Amino acid sequence: GAFGGASGSTCDQALSPLGTSIIDADAFVEEDAGLSRVLGLLEQGDRSGAEAAFYGPVHNFMHNVDPPLRKADEAMAKDLCRAVIDLENKLASRATDPELIGSLTAVHDLLRDAAEALGYPRPGEAAAYNPKGDIHGRQT
Repeated sequence: GAFGGASGSTCDQALSPLGTSIIDADAFVEEDAGLSRVLGLLEQGDRSGAEAAFYGPVHNFMHNVDPPLRKADEAMAKDLCRAVIDLENKLASRATDPELIGSLTAVHDLLRDAAEALGYPRPGEAAAYNPKGDIHGRQT
């Protein structure tokens, strides 16, 4: 089943928080890099490595960005919520790597949109460069 605390059909409630995440421009850059790493591992056929890279700060951020995104763009937050639950369900059901890649790509794109909706540079663009180079290594 889904690991989130929201209804998969409507996502009327925010995803349940997981751990803590800083929500700022650097965090979106780190999330973007983390998701790119997960996608790369899946594309190389390293399912266990991809899952290990996914669960933790990358997964937590997806849940923790939901409340502030709902304040800025409720429809986008619901789209992200549904995409995250779909991804969690595919991981739990052992979906094929191509199915997971499709779900991860959808979440990746929605998180890039979410950064902009919250007033941050879109990750992946030069303006969003993270000079610290850390990937979810910051403490809250």
